[in-house]
Amino acid sequence: MSSAERGKVSVAECWKLMCSILFRKDLKPSKPKVFSNCKFETERLEEKMMNETFIQDLRERLVKVGREIYTRGFVPGTVGNISAKIPNTDTILIKPSGVSMGALKPEDLAIVDLQGKQIQGELSLSIETPMHTAIYRTRDDIQGVVHSHAPTATAFGVAGIQILPILIEMFHFIPNGVPIVPFEFPGTQELAEVVEKKIKDFDAVILENHGIVTVGPSIEDACNLNIMVEECAKTQFTATLLAGPNAITMEKIKEKFNL
Repeated sequence: MSSAERGKVSVAECWKLMCSILFRKDLKPSKPKVFSNCKFETERLEEKMMNETFIQDLRERLVKVGREIYTRGFVPGTVGNISAKIPNTDTILIKPSGVSMGALKPEDLAIVDLQGKQIQGELSLSIETPMHTAIYRTRDDIQGVVHSHAPTATAFGVAGIQILPILIEMFHFIPNGVPIVPFEFPGTQELAEVVEKKIKDFDAVILENHGIVTVGPSIEDACNLNIMVEECAKTQFTATLLAGPNAITMEKIKEKFNL
């Protein structure tokens, strides 16, 4: 046998050996395993992209709310803070410290967990982060929190006067009025605790000598309630000037509305 023939036999034998390896039964299950892993990774990537898209949308919604209350004069300078819960997580987006609502950008917002630990964000956290996280821990139905210095409603807190639902439409939103939370210094755990205690039963509270806090099932709902509380305070203030301080009480309001 020539060397060329021996070469051909060697090639044939090699091919036979390769085929026997490629088509071994114990190697076949590897194919669906690889496909399954690829499918799992694809689903995880799609879920991550959807979450990131939703969080970006939530950032933009918060910025829009911030501009709304800034335009209305509720948060002059850099005061006030807003936050929104990221659904199906124990984290929130919150406005950082030292940034005006009028200049707030989506990327400025920080992500913190419900214990107040910063997860994402380069700017300093709002000093009122403990108050916001306490609210979310207390009420799992809340998805948005707005703390403003709406001028008339804030004045009621300075005067120690509760805001009442003097218009029948307001009973849907603040049926028991807006109570006053005793004064505690801003940013303290004591303030977080007194707000947490009161917010269990109310969607809006006045912080004595500080401002107002409203909550809702969305950040837009919390913002709208903030606006409505301020409008109710304006009406109550005017009515009190016209009729006297004793003309408007919760008892008289309920009697008039047959409630």
